[in-house]
Amino acid sequence: MGDKIRQIMLCPCCGEDLTLGAEACLCGARFVGHPLDQSPVKVRQFGPVMNAATLMAVVIIASLVFTKWLAFAAIIVLRSSWRAMRLARRDPENYGGYRAAATILILTAIAGSVVGGLGIAYIPQYLRNYEARQQAANRVITYQAVERLEEYRRVNGFYPPDPLFKKAMGDAMPLDYWGKPFAYKGSTEGVASNTMSRDGQLVITGAGGSTFENFELRSAGPDQKMGTADDIIVQDGIFITSDEAARRVAAPRVLVNWVSDPSMKPRGDG
Repeated sequence: MGDKIRQIMLCPCCGEDLTLGAEACLCGARFVGHPLDQSPVKVRQFGPVMNAATLMAVVIIASLVFTKWLAFAAIIVLRSSWRAMRLARRDPENYGGYRAAATILILTAIAGSVVGGLGIAYIPQYLRNYEARQQAANRVITYQAVERLEEYRRVNGFYPPDPLFKKAMGDAMPLDYWGKPFAYKGSTEGVASNTMSRDGQLVITGAGGSTFENFELRSAGPDQKMGTADDIIVQDGIFITSDEAARRVAAPRVLVNWVSDPSMKPRGDG
């Protein structure tokens, strides 16, 4: 019985039993070829090498569109292509694409070396650009503080003395880009003279009787240490270097703190 079952097959047109190998059926259907082989067919997998190729394309596009620093993600492509090569070498019957994976590995290694070298060479320029962006942002903050000082002078006729600097800034001590408070000094040009106010306290005035006609606003700079070469200094609304500030110190200028003469108090304080 078992041998008979193995020796018959069904007609694909009418479904009648036919002897295995018959050329025609009683319904008129004729066979044009031998039945398909029933033995399993193995298909090699190319998934790992395709993953490596896709990752390489993604890294290239992302580096060109966004930033070249994404090229360092090539290490992921190297790992993926190396895995595809290892699978194809250990099990060639089930995994293919060994040569393609090796090509991707070599190309990625060469491109990664070139981009890595260029990236390392660009680091100093990148740091300079980063510092320049910091300096620009700090200048904006400094200009805002200077504008408030000028507004104080327009209202009161002179720049604020040191104790009133915070009030001139709107009762909030201004901070530079690096989060450090500005250093402020009011001053007057010329030779100072001393006079006594009506309440018996000393008033310091400059030549011609004017007071608080000048100011210096100083930021500690990137190193966040006051008095170093990278200090950012504004004198009377003009940015100057530390060397220029040192030379100006030798000029006849008197730093003024606070005076008690009621005529020198800001207007509107009563």
